[in-house]
Amino acid sequence: MRTLSVIAILTILTTQAVAHSGGLNKQGCHAGSQPFHCHKIANMAPVAPSNSNTLGGTITHVRDGDTIEVNGIAVRLSALDCPENDTEEGKQATKIAKQFEGSQAMCELTGAKSYDRLVGYCTVGGADFGLHMMQNSSCEVWKKYDVWDRY
Repeated sequence: MRTLSVIAILTILTTQAVAHSGGLNKQGCHAGSQPFHCHKIANMAPVAPSNSNTLGGTITHVRDGDTIEVNGIAVRLSALDCPENDTEEGKQATKIAKQFEGSQAMCELTGAKSYDRLVGYCTVGGADFGLHMMQNSSCEVWKKYDVWDRY
């Protein structure tokens, strides 16, 4: 009986030491908390691990010319500036990017966040996605955010 009580107390203490409070955003992450971390919650979109500097997987959605979703995780392409979707140039850029839905992507994450999106440089089929968009649409380099001087 005494052993059972000790095990119960240790279990409660261990659980309380790991548990913490704090609001979660829609991805199950502590908004603004450092270190940034997320909780897996049933029926939620996947979230990149906080200790990862790469994200690879399928492009599951294209929001616009400079934002894609890889395995459901939004990635803002670093250094890429595309017109907004409410313009003809923006619609055309989105159309070009949408050709890659279903393709495999590898994104090197910069560690920055922009709204609900991680920020990174991505390749699709080994080719630089941002460079492709600059060469084939009205998207341009945004030098201010070319944090790794790629372009």
